[in-house]
Amino acid sequence: MPRVPLRLRNVRLELFFALMTLFAGTADAAPTVGFVEHFPGTSTGTWSNISTVLSNPGTGGVNGAGDGFLVITSASPTSLGAMSNGAEYAGDWTAAGINKVTLWLNDIGADDPLEIHFGIGDAREGSGNFWQYNTGFIPPLHAWAQFTVDLSSSSAFTQIINTTGGTFAAALANVQRILVRHDLAPYVQNPNAQAGDYGVDEILLSHSTTGVDPPAARALRPVQLAPPSPNPSRGPVAFALESNGAEPIRIEIVDVMGRVLRHTTLAAAAGPRIWTWDGADDSGARVAAGCYRVRAFSASGGTSRAFVRLGS
Repeated sequence: MPRVPLRLRNVRLELFFALMTLFAGTADAAPTVGFVEHFPGTSTGTWSNISTVLSNPGTGGVNGAGDGFLVITSASPTSLGAMSNGAEYAGDWTAAGINKVTLWLNDIGADDPLEIHFGIGDAREGSGNFWQYNTGFIPPLHAWAQFTVDLSSSSAFTQIINTTGGTFAAALANVQRILVRHDLAPYVQNPNAQAGDYGVDEILLSHSTTGVDPPAARALRPVQLAPPSPNPSRGPVAFALESNGAEPIRIEIVDVMGRVLRHTTLAAAAGPRIWTWDGADDSGARVAAGCYRVRAFSASGGTSRAFVRLGS
């Protein structure tokens, strides 16, 4: 039997170990700082949802022509969103040093009143400890905007599945899935039904001090909205906001049914500012006690926040 040259044997060994490393890395995938899900080609990754249609056009993503992205579509009102149980997201996020998620959103269809929320935790069938980010993201129409989820405080999240009595810290230490879905306050396990479609791209896991650069510098900067103050309140409520200064800002006070009770438009201006709501609707009547949301957005997208109105 002829002997295989040493150089060829070394090449074969290198190839063997490279393949072993690749397969081992796939099997042992775990959350890491700097991971980005790109949705290459027409892949929808490990994302799923039985009530919506998931697709990938293979182009039109954050990076333009030839860049794929995840499309989440519902032609009739249902739970509009998707989840990933992928190994790249499963594991102990705290031990991995992940305390921030950045993602890019696009309202790709009709001008739907979308408010997209991020969720994370252990949500196995029939049980779990799962939490949803209270801040809603309003994607711009036919454009990409960058949004950030801050994982550093449990007060920024609402527990929407609680069959194990777990804490937010426990959820981060045992992540089984993440989700992105449309939802309106008050937040519960089953969200309000909504028809619409939106795109998700470039999901980045990072740490606030690592200096990991977002992969899409050309994405739009949506209107930033601070938590309402005071909350809860019987009197006026102040909303601090900031935009890119290039576009007018629309502000809406919305009830739990999604009805706009009060609206106004602020002229385009750079820098932070404050808009104060006096507690009245567009007719001047005082609104009832209950849970409400404020939505602040421009053509570049925006933010929603929930707050509570107390009785007199």
